[in-house]
Amino acid sequence: MQSIHKVVKVVNNQIVINLPPEFADREVEVILTPTRPNTLKDEAIRELEREIDIGMRSPASPRSHKEIFDNLREKYAVS
Repeated sequence: MQSIHKVVKVVNNQIVINLPPEFADREVEVILTPTRPNTLKDEAIRELEREIDIGMRSPASPRSHKEIFDNLREKYAVS
């Protein structure tokens, strides 16, 4: 199996991907992700890092790890 990773320009809401001549597959799966920074996601990551830092310096919590991570997932889940 051969995979290709490319960054391509969107023109008129279309993209063109030129495959190398030796590319043998006749069907592919395409996943599109933007290349520009997602500032909301970046800010959420920074906030999570701040909370982890606070947690590392805090006394032990009576809550279980599962409760703590469930709370973090609920708060920072990116959809």
